[in-house]
Amino acid sequence: MPNIFSKIKRSHPHGVNEAKKGSRGTGNIVFLGLTAMMMYVLAFSGVVNERAIEKAVVFEEVLPGSLSDDEIFFFRDTITKFLLARNFNGNVLVAREGTVLISRSFGFSDFRNHTPLTIQMPFQLASITKTFTATAILMLHHDGRLHIDSMVTSYIPEFPYPDISVRMLLNHTAGLQNYMWMVERYWKQAHPPDNEDILNLFLRHPRHLDFRPGTRFAYSNTGYAFLGLIIERVSGQPFAGFMKENIFDPLGLQHTFVYDPRLPEEMNVDRAYGFRRWGRSHIVIPDVPHDGVMGDKGIFSNIPDLFLWDRAIAENRLLPEELWQEAFSHTLLTNNRPVRYGLGWRLQSFMDIHVVHHPGRWSGFRTSLKRFTDKDATLIILSNNSRDITSLVEGLQNILFYREISEISAPHEEDPEEYEVIGG
Repeated sequence: MPNIFSKIKRSHPHGVNEAKKGSRGTGNIVFLGLTAMMMYVLAFSGVVNERAIEKAVVFEEVLPGSLSDDEIFFFRDTITKFLLARNFNGNVLVAREGTVLISRSFGFSDFRNHTPLTIQMPFQLASITKTFTATAILMLHHDGRLHIDSMVTSYIPEFPYPDISVRMLLNHTAGLQNYMWMVERYWKQAHPPDNEDILNLFLRHPRHLDFRPGTRFAYSNTGYAFLGLIIERVSGQPFAGFMKENIFDPLGLQHTFVYDPRLPEEMNVDRAYGFRRWGRSHIVIPDVPHDGVMGDKGIFSNIPDLFLWDRAIAENRLLPEELWQEAFSHTLLTNNRPVRYGLGWRLQSFMDIHVVHHPGRWSGFRTSLKRFTDKDATLIILSNNSRDITSLVEGLQNILFYREISEISAPHEEDPEEYEVIGG
């Protein structure tokens, strides 16, 4: 990617802004030239192939905004070629300055019958779910129904760790051991466990903490499973019902729901399925007992709904601005060392741009939601064939900020450690 952007810079040393100052015809020439150059680099580097181009691809119209038609054409064309060259299977949305630059589907939702993806198709969000769970907890905090600095035992009296606060669950500093291991070792029932069952496993099979609460950061799906249980205990509603009534419906998220494997009839909806590669074919990944636990994963959603979620955050809906800012602030350990995680959000800096994001990885699904808050830019990727998307996220954000990258020596690289191995 750096070589491509250096070519763009030399082609038009003043960048896109200069092109916008001229006539529409001049802008078209500049952007067609940039796109042709990008195509040249991709084609002669051997990454474009006929098989990739022939994959099922569906366009969606971009939304009007502040960018010119030339810029939109450049972004849409360049991103499309970039993803086709890498045989991407999934849905993507890229937006900047109030404009959706691309909202598009590539490939299949179900490899067994080659069902093409559509932009409306819901995907398992994996750990992007944590952004919703954390928001629900903060809503209960804002309403005075709980306090995030209170101990978990205030809301789950039988919780076996009296020194863990709700905030420690939110920012992964509690030191809890992995509930998924507990399920694999101790769960013997035919039906999947729910969040109450996870609590009972910890009560029947006591586990020590990995460290003293608040002294270290260790990414924890267990913490978010207990946050899901706190939501149920405090609200008196099932996790799925609370999320629908208080987040999904008020924001108009019509294709967003909590997946419950215990309700196969209700879950038999048009959605993407997770697959893994096996030779030249793909094998569907079935439900596992862990799928019954909600809060750390389990929410399905699609590209349009996730963009509405992004806009709701940008407009400080559901929560006051100060609480959103607290969610996006670095956690401090007991020794005052900062951690690049807030309350349900990972934190990054990309060329001095503040980034709040969350990746996800579960049962063949690979997902990423990134918000470049200083630039009002958004990047959403949903994939369902088990392929790592770290390099795709890096490449797309380099395209999105090619103007800024052209002014520096090298773009930021994604940290693979931020894309968790399981459940994250």
